[in-house]
Amino acid sequence: MGIFDLFKKNKKVPENSKVEIRILEKPDFTEIDIEKLEDYYNWKLNYGKRIMKLDINFEIESINQSELNKILEFVNKIPEFDIQNQSYIKSDFEQDASEVTDYLNFYLDELDDSELAGIINLKNRNNSRNSLLMEKLKLIRVGIYPQASYFGTFDYSIDIDGEPCNQLLVVNIKKDGTLDHITWES
Repeated sequence: MGIFDLFKKNKKVPENSKVEIRILEKPDFTEIDIEKLEDYYNWKLNYGKRIMKLDINFEIESINQSELNKILEFVNKIPEFDIQNQSYIKSDFEQDASEVTDYLNFYLDELDDSELAGIINLKNRNNSRNSLLMEKLKLIRVGIYPQASYFGTFDYSIDIDGEPCNQLLVVNIKKDGTLDHITWES
């Protein structure tokens, strides 16, 4: 170890760059009969300090255990996908034509300063209001669609008065986590 390695090792990470790893409660898949699938299953799960909704949407009548295990594997990776999706959101935000920017501008157009002050620190001059709002996006739902072109739908929202808004920024990803597309829904 060289002298400069000692300084690198003791260098502190700035507080705002830490990524919070949230723990996701595991759903109980025992109610899923792989021989007689229902078209819709849903759970409310603890995800960090919040409640997140999870649903699985089937378009077929049966699957094998291996396919169900792949769904469970995807569910287990939701915290990783959430972090990855934040990168997709940030990358989209940095583009000239951006679904994320349109979504965030909706809040800036619809909410007055007193309402915005309940969500972000309006006195913060280091970041744009859009950037501050983007930091407030929270994952509220994951929908799994095993037969669709995308595998997972991740719904993000901003809390207003402690409740998620019905305006959703939706990140659709494939089974391997690659981005399919980002859209805005209400």
